[in-house]
Amino acid sequence: MTRFIHIADLHHARHTGNAITAERTSFAIQAEKLAQIAEVIRHENIKAVLIAGDIEVSDPEDFVPYLKTWTALGASVYLVYGDHDINRFAYDDCWRQIEHVHSFLRPGYVFDEALGAAIYGLSCETNQTGLKEDVARTPMRDDLYPNIFLGHGDRQRFPASVVARLGFSYYALGHHHRYEVTRRGGTDLVYPGHVFSVWDGCGKAWPTGYVIGEVTPSGITHEFRPFTGPETRRLSFNPFIRDGSCILLTRDNLESSSEQWIEEDETVLRDFVRSTLTAYPNDYFVTPSQSTGFPTRRLSMTGRTLLEDDERFEEFFARSFKATKTTQ
Repeated sequence: MTRFIHIADLHHARHTGNAITAERTSFAIQAEKLAQIAEVIRHENIKAVLIAGDIEVSDPEDFVPYLKTWTALGASVYLVYGDHDINRFAYDDCWRQIEHVHSFLRPGYVFDEALGAAIYGLSCETNQTGLKEDVARTPMRDDLYPNIFLGHGDRQRFPASVVARLGFSYYALGHHHRYEVTRRGGTDLVYPGHVFSVWDGCGKAWPTGYVIGEVTPSGITHEFRPFTGPETRRLSFNPFIRDGSCILLTRDNLESSSEQWIEEDETVLRDFVRSTLTAYPNDYFVTPSQSTGFPTRRLSMTGRTLLEDDERFEEFFARSFKATKTTQ
Protein backbone atom coordinates (compact mmCIF):
# COMPACT_ATOMS: atom_id res chain seq x y z
CA MET A 1 0.00 0.00 0.00
CA THR A 2 1.19 3.50 -0.83
CA ARG A 3 0.03 6.92 0.27
CA PHE A 4 -0.40 10.43 -1.03
CA ILE A 5 -1.04 13.83 0.58
CA HIS A 6 -3.89 15.97 -0.70
CA ILE A 7 -3.85 19.72 0.06
CA ALA A 8 -5.65 22.72 -1.41
CA ASP A 9 -6.39 26.42 -1.02
CA LEU A 10 -2.98 27.58 0.10
CA HIS A 11 -3.43 31.27 -0.86
CA HIS A 12 0.26 31.61 0.02
CA ALA A 13 0.62 35.32 -0.81
CA ARG A 14 3.08 37.50 1.06
CA HIS A 15 0.65 40.34 1.64
CA THR A 16 -2.57 40.84 3.54
CA GLY A 17 -3.27 44.01 1.59
CA ASN A 18 -4.57 47.04 3.45
CA ALA A 19 -7.86 45.39 4.42
CA ILE A 20 -6.74 43.94 7.74
CA THR A 21 -4.72 44.88 10.80
CA ALA A 22 -2.83 41.64 11.42
CA GLU A 23 -0.53 40.69 14.25
CA ARG A 24 1.22 38.24 11.95
CA THR A 25 0.79 37.54 8.26
CA SER A 26 -0.79 34.41 6.88
CA PHE A 27 2.37 33.85 4.82
CA ALA A 28 4.56 33.25 7.87
CA ILE A 29 2.09 30.92 9.56
CA GLN A 30 1.40 29.03 6.35
CA ALA A 31 5.14 28.48 5.94
CA GLU A 32 5.23 26.70 9.28
CA LYS A 33 2.28 24.52 8.33
CA LEU A 34 3.59 23.65 4.87
CA ALA A 35 6.91 22.66 6.45
CA GLN A 36 5.06 19.93 8.35
CA ILE A 37 4.39 18.11 5.09
CA ALA A 38 8.06 17.16 4.77
CA GLU A 39 7.90 15.23 8.04
CA VAL A 40 4.78 13.40 6.91
CA ILE A 41 6.51 12.41 3.66
CA ARG A 42 9.52 11.11 5.59
CA HIS A 43 7.56 8.94 8.00
CA GLU A 44 4.47 7.76 6.13
CA ASN A 45 5.54 6.26 2.79
CA ILE A 46 4.19 9.24 0.86
CA LYS A 47 4.71 8.86 -2.88
CA ALA A 48 2.81 11.88 -4.16
CA VAL A 49 1.65 15.33 -3.08
CA LEU A 50 -1.57 16.42 -4.78
CA ILE A 51 -2.26 20.19 -4.76
CA ALA A 52 -5.83 20.99 -5.74
CA GLY A 53 -5.51 24.63 -6.74
CA ASP A 54 -5.61 28.17 -5.36
CA ILE A 55 -1.91 28.21 -4.57
CA GLU A 56 -1.90 31.98 -5.21
CA VAL A 57 1.69 32.96 -4.43
CA SER A 58 3.03 36.50 -4.80
CA ASP A 59 6.14 35.13 -6.51
CA PRO A 60 6.44 31.58 -7.91
CA GLU A 61 9.91 31.35 -6.38
CA ASP A 62 8.27 31.42 -2.94
CA PHE A 63 6.90 27.93 -3.57
CA VAL A 64 10.04 26.41 -5.07
CA PRO A 65 11.66 25.38 -1.73
CA TYR A 66 8.63 23.25 -0.82
CA LEU A 67 8.52 21.58 -4.22
CA LYS A 68 12.24 20.81 -4.12
CA THR A 69 12.07 19.50 -0.55
CA TRP A 70 9.10 17.23 -1.20
CA THR A 71 10.50 15.81 -4.42
CA ALA A 72 13.96 15.30 -2.84
CA LEU A 73 12.22 13.13 -0.24
CA GLY A 74 10.90 10.88 -3.00
CA ALA A 75 7.40 12.25 -3.57
CA SER A 76 6.19 13.40 -6.96
CA VAL A 77 4.10 16.57 -6.94
CA TYR A 78 0.94 16.99 -9.02
CA LEU A 79 -0.82 20.34 -9.09
CA VAL A 80 -3.71 22.08 -10.79
CA TYR A 81 -4.63 25.75 -10.83
CA GLY A 82 -7.72 27.21 -9.22
CA ASP A 83 -9.80 30.26 -10.02
CA HIS A 84 -7.53 32.49 -7.87
CA ASP A 85 -4.36 31.40 -9.68
CA ILE A 86 -4.50 34.24 -12.17
CA ASN A 87 -0.71 34.24 -12.68
CA ARG A 88 -0.64 30.54 -13.53
CA PHE A 89 1.50 30.96 -16.65
CA ALA A 90 4.32 32.46 -14.58
CA TYR A 91 3.86 29.73 -11.97
CA ASP A 92 3.97 27.04 -14.62
CA ASP A 93 7.09 28.37 -16.32
CA CYS A 94 8.88 28.23 -12.96
CA TRP A 95 7.60 25.02 -11.39
CA ARG A 96 7.60 22.67 -14.36
CA GLN A 97 11.39 23.03 -14.50
CA ILE A 98 11.63 21.03 -11.25
CA GLU A 99 12.04 17.29 -11.71
CA HIS A 100 9.04 15.22 -10.58
CA VAL A 101 6.71 18.23 -10.51
CA HIS A 102 3.73 17.79 -12.83
CA SER A 103 1.52 20.84 -13.39
CA PHE A 104 -1.70 20.56 -15.34
CA LEU A 105 -1.96 23.91 -17.05
CA ARG A 106 -3.88 21.91 -19.63
CA PRO A 107 -5.83 18.74 -18.85
CA GLY A 108 -3.53 15.75 -18.64
CA TYR A 109 -3.12 12.20 -17.39
CA VAL A 110 -0.08 10.66 -15.69
CA PHE A 111 0.39 7.12 -14.34
CA ASP A 112 2.56 7.17 -11.23
CA GLU A 113 4.25 3.80 -10.96
CA ALA A 114 5.54 4.41 -7.42
CA LEU A 115 2.05 5.35 -6.22
CA GLY A 116 0.35 2.57 -8.15
CA ALA A 117 -2.32 4.97 -9.38
CA ALA A 118 -2.86 7.50 -12.13
CA ILE A 119 -3.74 11.18 -11.84
CA TYR A 120 -5.91 13.15 -14.25
CA GLY A 121 -5.43 16.88 -13.69
CA LEU A 122 -7.93 19.57 -14.68
CA SER A 123 -7.38 23.22 -13.78
CA CYS A 124 -10.24 25.70 -13.72
CA GLU A 125 -10.60 29.24 -15.01
CA THR A 126 -11.62 32.42 -13.19
CA ASN A 127 -15.12 32.03 -11.72
CA GLN A 128 -14.88 28.35 -12.72
CA THR A 129 -16.16 29.29 -16.16
CA GLY A 130 -16.90 26.20 -18.27
CA LEU A 131 -15.72 23.80 -15.56
CA LYS A 132 -18.87 21.67 -15.51
CA GLU A 133 -18.57 21.16 -19.27
CA ASP A 134 -14.85 20.38 -18.98
CA VAL A 135 -15.56 17.76 -16.30
CA ALA A 136 -18.20 16.17 -18.53
CA ARG A 137 -15.65 15.94 -21.38
CA THR A 138 -13.10 14.11 -19.22
CA PRO A 139 -12.08 10.75 -20.77
CA MET A 140 -13.62 7.76 -19.01
CA ARG A 141 -11.34 5.33 -17.14
CA ASP A 142 -11.64 1.57 -16.90
CA ASP A 143 -8.21 0.48 -15.72
CA LEU A 144 -6.96 -2.25 -13.40
CA TYR A 145 -5.35 0.39 -11.18
CA PRO A 146 -7.04 3.27 -9.29
CA ASN A 147 -7.44 6.64 -10.98
CA ILE A 148 -7.49 9.99 -9.17
CA PHE A 149 -9.23 13.09 -10.48
CA LEU A 150 -7.31 16.20 -9.36
CA GLY A 151 -9.25 19.43 -9.78
CA HIS A 152 -10.59 22.62 -8.27
CA GLY A 153 -14.19 23.73 -8.09
CA ASP A 154 -17.50 23.66 -6.32
CA ARG A 155 -19.03 20.23 -5.82
CA GLN A 156 -21.98 21.22 -8.01
CA ARG A 157 -19.65 21.15 -11.02
CA PHE A 158 -19.37 17.38 -10.53
CA PRO A 159 -22.83 15.88 -11.11
CA ALA A 160 -23.43 12.35 -9.82
CA SER A 161 -24.28 11.04 -13.28
CA VAL A 162 -20.97 12.31 -14.69
CA VAL A 163 -18.92 11.09 -11.72
CA ALA A 164 -20.45 7.61 -12.01
CA ARG A 165 -19.72 7.47 -15.73
CA LEU A 166 -16.09 8.66 -15.57
CA GLY A 167 -14.85 5.82 -13.35
CA PHE A 168 -12.38 7.60 -11.04
CA SER A 169 -11.66 6.14 -7.60
CA TYR A 170 -11.09 9.43 -5.77
CA TYR A 171 -11.68 13.11 -6.47
CA ALA A 172 -8.94 15.29 -4.96
CA LEU A 173 -10.59 18.70 -5.04
CA GLY A 174 -10.09 22.23 -3.76
CA HIS A 175 -12.23 25.35 -3.36
CA HIS A 176 -14.25 24.59 -0.22
CA HIS A 177 -12.08 25.86 2.61
CA ARG A 178 -13.04 23.22 5.12
CA TYR A 179 -12.66 19.43 5.14
CA GLU A 180 -15.69 17.93 3.40
CA VAL A 181 -16.48 14.58 1.83
CA THR A 182 -19.42 14.08 -0.52
CA ARG A 183 -20.27 10.57 -1.65
CA ARG A 184 -21.45 10.94 -5.23
CA GLY A 185 -21.68 8.58 -8.19
CA GLY A 186 -20.15 5.75 -6.18
CA THR A 187 -16.98 7.61 -5.18
CA ASP A 188 -15.77 10.30 -2.77
CA LEU A 189 -15.40 13.97 -3.64
CA VAL A 190 -12.87 15.11 -1.04
CA TYR A 191 -11.98 18.66 0.00
CA PRO A 192 -9.05 18.77 2.47
CA GLY A 193 -9.71 22.27 3.79
CA HIS A 194 -7.31 25.20 3.68
CA VAL A 195 -3.81 25.82 5.02
CA PHE A 196 -4.36 29.06 6.97
CA SER A 197 -5.57 32.60 6.41
CA VAL A 198 -6.28 35.61 8.58
CA TRP A 199 -7.73 37.79 5.86
CA ASP A 200 -11.25 36.62 5.16
CA GLY A 201 -13.27 36.34 8.35
CA CYS A 202 -15.55 33.37 8.82
CA GLY A 203 -14.71 32.10 5.33
CA LYS A 204 -11.38 30.96 6.71
CA ALA A 205 -12.23 30.40 10.38
CA TRP A 206 -12.25 26.65 9.92
CA PRO A 207 -9.73 23.99 10.96
CA THR A 208 -6.61 23.75 8.82
CA GLY A 209 -5.46 20.38 7.57
CA TYR A 210 -4.63 17.92 4.85
CA VAL A 211 -5.78 14.49 3.73
CA ILE A 212 -3.74 11.30 3.65
CA GLY A 213 -4.95 8.98 0.90
CA GLU A 214 -4.01 5.33 0.77
CA VAL A 215 -3.95 3.28 -2.42
CA THR A 216 -5.09 -0.29 -1.74
CA PRO A 217 -5.89 -3.26 -3.98
CA SER A 218 -9.59 -2.47 -3.61
CA GLY A 219 -9.36 1.29 -4.21
CA ILE A 220 -8.49 4.42 -2.25
CA THR A 221 -9.22 5.25 1.37
CA HIS A 222 -8.45 8.51 3.14
CA GLU A 223 -8.33 10.31 6.46
CA PHE A 224 -8.17 13.96 7.51
CA ARG A 225 -5.20 15.17 9.53
CA PRO A 226 -5.04 18.60 11.19
CA PHE A 227 -1.97 20.77 10.89
CA THR A 228 -0.39 21.68 14.21
CA GLY A 229 -0.01 25.31 15.17
CA PRO A 230 -2.39 28.27 15.32
CA GLU A 231 -5.88 28.33 13.89
CA THR A 232 -8.14 31.18 12.84
CA ARG A 233 -11.27 31.61 14.97
CA ARG A 234 -14.07 34.12 15.10
CA LEU A 235 -16.92 35.25 17.30
CA SER A 236 -19.42 37.93 16.37
CA PHE A 237 -22.50 39.55 17.84
CA ASN A 238 -25.43 40.48 15.62
CA PRO A 239 -27.53 43.22 17.27
CA PHE A 240 -29.87 43.17 14.25
CA ILE A 241 -31.16 39.68 15.09
CA ARG A 242 -32.87 39.55 18.46
CA ASP A 243 -34.87 37.35 20.77
CA GLY A 244 -36.19 39.62 23.48
CA SER A 245 -33.21 41.07 25.34
CA CYS A 246 -30.79 38.67 23.63
CA ILE A 247 -28.81 39.10 20.41
CA LEU A 248 -27.44 36.41 18.13
CA LEU A 249 -23.91 35.16 18.79
CA THR A 250 -22.07 33.32 16.01
CA ARG A 251 -18.95 31.22 16.65
CA ASP A 252 -16.70 29.99 13.85
CA ASN A 253 -14.14 27.26 14.56
CA LEU A 254 -14.93 27.39 18.27
CA GLU A 255 -16.20 24.61 20.47
CA SER A 256 -19.90 24.29 21.26
CA SER A 257 -22.77 25.33 19.00
CA SER A 258 -22.12 27.71 16.13
CA GLU A 259 -25.02 29.99 17.10
CA GLN A 260 -26.73 30.90 20.34
CA TRP A 261 -28.59 33.74 22.00
CA ILE A 262 -26.68 35.88 24.49
CA GLU A 263 -27.90 38.62 26.81
CA GLU A 264 -27.21 42.08 25.43
CA ASP A 265 -25.49 43.27 28.56
CA GLU A 266 -22.02 44.80 28.23
CA THR A 267 -20.64 43.01 31.30
CA VAL A 268 -21.96 39.65 30.07
CA LEU A 269 -20.59 40.22 26.57
CA ARG A 270 -17.18 41.38 27.75
CA ASP A 271 -16.86 38.44 30.12
CA PHE A 272 -17.79 36.09 27.30
CA VAL A 273 -15.17 37.60 24.98
CA ARG A 274 -12.47 37.43 27.64
CA SER A 275 -13.23 33.80 28.52
CA THR A 276 -13.15 32.83 24.83
CA LEU A 277 -9.81 34.55 24.24
CA THR A 278 -8.42 32.90 27.37
CA ALA A 279 -9.38 29.46 26.03
CA TYR A 280 -7.43 30.04 22.78
CA PRO A 281 -4.42 32.24 23.65
CA ASN A 282 -2.28 31.18 20.67
CA ASP A 283 -4.97 31.31 17.99
CA TYR A 284 -5.93 34.25 15.81
CA PHE A 285 -9.29 35.93 16.20
CA VAL A 286 -10.69 37.70 13.14
CA THR A 287 -13.40 40.33 13.38
CA PRO A 288 -16.37 40.82 11.06
CA SER A 289 -15.89 43.32 8.25
CA GLN A 290 -16.34 46.98 9.19
CA SER A 291 -15.47 49.63 6.62
CA THR A 292 -16.21 52.76 8.66
CA GLY A 293 -14.70 54.04 11.87
CA PHE A 294 -11.56 51.86 11.75
CA PRO A 295 -8.35 52.00 9.70
CA THR A 296 -8.93 48.56 8.16
CA ARG A 297 -11.92 46.35 7.45
CA ARG A 298 -10.79 43.61 9.85
CA LEU A 299 -8.58 43.01 12.85
CA SER A 300 -6.66 39.75 13.44
CA MET A 301 -4.82 39.21 16.72
CA THR A 302 -4.03 36.28 19.01
CA GLY A 303 -6.10 35.76 22.11
CA ARG A 304 -3.04 36.48 24.25
CA THR A 305 -2.32 39.83 22.61
CA LEU A 306 -5.92 40.96 22.92
CA LEU A 307 -5.97 40.06 26.60
CA GLU A 308 -2.66 41.78 27.35
CA ASP A 309 -3.29 44.97 25.35
CA ASP A 310 -6.25 46.95 26.68
CA GLU A 311 -6.42 49.22 23.64
CA ARG A 312 -6.49 46.28 21.24
CA PHE A 313 -9.07 44.50 23.38
CA GLU A 314 -11.38 47.51 23.23
CA GLU A 315 -10.99 47.73 19.47
CA PHE A 316 -11.61 43.99 19.11
CA PHE A 317 -14.69 44.14 21.34
CA ALA A 318 -16.15 47.05 19.37
CA ARG A 319 -15.46 45.32 16.04
CA SER A 320 -17.05 42.06 17.19
CA PHE A 321 -20.49 43.59 16.58
CA LYS A 322 -21.70 43.19 13.02
CA ALA A 323 -22.16 46.46 11.13
CA THR A 324 -25.27 45.14 9.36
CA LYS A 325 -27.51 42.11 9.66
CA THR A 326 -25.62 40.28 6.91
CA THR A 327 -22.04 41.50 7.50
CA GLN A 328 -19.44 38.78 6.96
